[in-house]
Amino acid sequence: MISMVIYAILAYLIGNIMGGKLLEKIYKEEFTNKGSGNVGARNAGRILGPRSFLFVLAVDFFKGFLVVILLKILAVDSKIIYICILLVLLGHIKPVVFKFKGGKGVATFFGCLAALSINLFLIMILCTLVIAIIVKSLTIGFYSSLPFVTYINYVENPSFLILGIFILVVVLLGVVAVEDIENSFDKYFSVRKIKKSVR
Repeated sequence: MISMVIYAILAYLIGNIMGGKLLEKIYKEEFTNKGSGNVGARNAGRILGPRSFLFVLAVDFFKGFLVVILLKILAVDSKIIYICILLVLLGHIKPVVFKFKGGKGVATFFGCLAALSINLFLIMILCTLVIAIIVKSLTIGFYSSLPFVTYINYVENPSFLILGIFILVVVLLGVVAVEDIENSFDKYFSVRKIKKSVR
């Protein structure tokens, strides 16, 4: 029990390591007060260019990967690993060291998946890309893929506790991006209406 609490706290604190904040220290300039105001890779790319996008993406991806791979190396129980996935994402989305103003957690989630299960990781990428190509929206592609990946994860790990934790992860990712999701769907349906009216 004590070890689980320690792992969870460490996972949360690692989640507080923000690629965007490291980038601001390198450039000695705040980009989070520009663009969307988000500390994530997409806003960094918009304001500072593609290299900055890749830097933030890599840092945020790697911290998720690091947490899971280290726990697997230590042969930690799978339930604790899933709890730590939830905590590293929470640390990224609501970092205490940055007054609970973090990112959306997408890159960190992908990092966790890559270390957790290469099958899940590849399925998530494939589903996201297929849906994104169809609807022309990466946001819709990503969030629409989460229920299916939740199901595949349950097939690979048939545990109701793990399923419950994974659902919490999905809810956390969704709640923090409600506005983005709504805007993406509004844009998608408005474009469809315009196309229909033109026909």
